[in-house]
Amino acid sequence: MIIWVIAGLLGLATGLRIGWALVNKQSLVSAAMILALGSLGLVAALNWEPLTLLIDTLVRWPNVSTMLSQVALIACAAGSCVMITSAASERKPATIRRIAVIQYGIATLIAALTMVAFFTSPQQPEMAPEEFLRRNLGPGAMTVSWLLPLLYVMLALTLVVWAGVRHSNRTRRGRALFVFTIGVVLMVLASAFFLLRAVGTTDFIGVGAAATLLGCAMLVVASGSLLPSVEDWFGARHELRIIQPLLDELSRRHPNVGIGVRPRGPLLFRVAEQMSMISDALYLEATRALGGEDAAASTDDEHPDSPDVEPDEQALRIAEWINAGRENPGDAADATFPGPHWLRQPPSYSDREWILAIADQYRTLENKVSVASS
Repeated sequence: MIIWVIAGLLGLATGLRIGWALVNKQSLVSAAMILALGSLGLVAALNWEPLTLLIDTLVRWPNVSTMLSQVALIACAAGSCVMITSAASERKPATIRRIAVIQYGIATLIAALTMVAFFTSPQQPEMAPEEFLRRNLGPGAMTVSWLLPLLYVMLALTLVVWAGVRHSNRTRRGRALFVFTIGVVLMVLASAFFLLRAVGTTDFIGVGAAATLLGCAMLVVASGSLLPSVEDWFGARHELRIIQPLLDELSRRHPNVGIGVRPRGPLLFRVAEQMSMISDALYLEATRALGGEDAAASTDDEHPDSPDVEPDEQALRIAEWINAGRENPGDAADATFPGPHWLRQPPSYSDREWILAIADQYRTLENKVSVASS
């Protein structure tokens, strides 16, 4: 059951990455992330004994699913390494692609040697993956089919850990990368324990404990991969609640702004669309308050900078102007227009943050009016 939970989380993370890649332009980083997560999910699924037995029976070669797990782990290490090196590199795109091809080539060679070593070795009786590892990891059974993949996985994932720690930060993506890196650290430890057992230099940890550590690593990697999507969803829902009152009021005044807008789609895109509608409606309101004069031109020519007040106070003035137009539409509301330069976002704010600030102030004003009227 736990194996399928881990495999399901990794499959969900892979599906989200595939969906994101389909919606956006396909990139080398996205493809590498899909390969890494999908391969790791395959490793988890292949450790389910009924599936292991089914694959071995179909291929008619005992324990072949264990070899496929090795190949999938190699693919996971290669995808993770390409993903982190491509995302962190400042080289030209053509150079990054060449480096990625070299990395994939090395991984393919090691996977091919692993498969050749497995199929040229004497067949063994059918057994569970953990039992197969216990019998074949040791000084008397050390072969290229174990040593090469373990060395490659450990070295490749060590590079991923180094780059992941270096580029982790407090941003949403940085936090997710940090959690992902913790999972990779656990994978490196599990690979190191398997490698030490393969050369017969430690009895400190058994195969079962190392496999459990690898399962924990898969769970942490899946959590790190899903974290941005979860945070984006909750963040988008919160932003929708903030901008909804302002959007409703401006849409009532300018219904044509929403023509042609798709009501469904990814939540982040819906938030961006609705913020764009608010921005357009604010421009139309300012133009009407100026008597048809171009608000953008007035802002650029007469007042090149935003007013010298705190951002919260500036957003509050805009919100009060919109609120006045709801209570006293027409010339009375236009008289409260603070000026086109007040619509310019402060230097420290992005367009999105500025719309959110205005919407938050308007929502607060609306709540106060509702409380006062009741």
